[in-house]
Amino acid sequence: MKKFKSLMLAALASAALAAPSFAGGHGSNLVMTGEVVVGMKMTNSTPDGGDTTTVQDTYIGDVNAKLTSAVNDSASYAFEFLKDDEGAGKVSFEMTGTATSGDNSIKAFADLSDITGTMGYGDVYIQGANKTMTVKVGQFGSSENYAGGMGNFQASDFGVANIEHITIAGFQGIQANVDAGDIQLEAAVPWMKANGDSADSIAAGTPDGNAYALTKTGGNKVDTNVTGIRPVIKAALGSVNVSATFYTLSFSPQTSGVDTDDKSDTAFQLMGNVAAGAATVGLGYTSKTTKEGETETTPNTLNGYVQVALGGGTSVGASFNILGDGAEEDETKVTRINASYNTPFFVENVTLKLGAGTSTASSDVDGKGGSGTALGASWNYGF
Repeated sequence: MKKFKSLMLAALASAALAAPSFAGGHGSNLVMTGEVVVGMKMTNSTPDGGDTTTVQDTYIGDVNAKLTSAVNDSASYAFEFLKDDEGAGKVSFEMTGTATSGDNSIKAFADLSDITGTMGYGDVYIQGANKTMTVKVGQFGSSENYAGGMGNFQASDFGVANIEHITIAGFQGIQANVDAGDIQLEAAVPWMKANGDSADSIAAGTPDGNAYALTKTGGNKVDTNVTGIRPVIKAALGSVNVSATFYTLSFSPQTSGVDTDDKSDTAFQLMGNVAAGAATVGLGYTSKTTKEGETETTPNTLNGYVQVALGGGTSVGASFNILGDGAEEDETKVTRINASYNTPFFVENVTLKLGAGTSTASSDVDGKGGSGTALGASWNYGF
């Protein structure tokens, strides 16, 4: 397998090197973009009644590169090399085709993900558009509308996640966007299947059913149909920007007559900011409710920030977020405060990001409370 991957990478490198001459013969060229991130940080956390753990680290963050070439006016391809600090690296191949007729246009996009490993699909969709409406169908990510300020180097969340991503995991379906000037509307309808636990995984005692699959009463997850609605509205009212995102999902077993546990999944997010000269002030609230059988949780996040542009690519900011794990009893709350500073590092292509933060967790459950701090610097080079 290692030999195969080495051969595959060598073939990709040869293709990339050959691309400029190929593209040159077709009236186009090869473009490379990417980023390199390195940093230094120190964090500490102290659980209530426990010892303090301090970690210092010089780390490598995102290291990405993308080679893009246009074959002609209506077709292009790209190789993307991705490695981030949260997982293994991968190489992906993307292809894009476009067509236009008057004010109407079509775009077809396909991402073959991890082509040197376990190849699968990333975003794959066909999109039609005119001056005011866009309709997309296939598999693609949801829009992200959370705004939390600069937030460099947040302190520990003590296991209480910030639910900033109000998205539908593995979305497949159809989405329509309407541009009405100062108001933009979006509506996505998922039309998906969620596989239940396979027979082999049940026999091995390691269930592998999709998180969206229903659970048979007293048993395992079963094949499930998933649909729902995810509307988004954005409004620009002078210096004020507001966005509201909501979704609700509906689940039904593919086989009739199967008794399943209750299941629901809904979420809501409201974000707003106002610009005043060089300063931007924002506030937001996010809430997500999931129910699985008799267990219901409603994690939530209240966040705010201020960011000021000082000129010359330098900016300073402060932010807070209050995280709740949404447990029905004995909820844990975490309050995090952060200060950040960004400035060019010798040249404009490199941004030095400095940050410091504190966190405090409170809970009636032993071992879940505590306090933490974080301090760090990162150098981000984009090309």
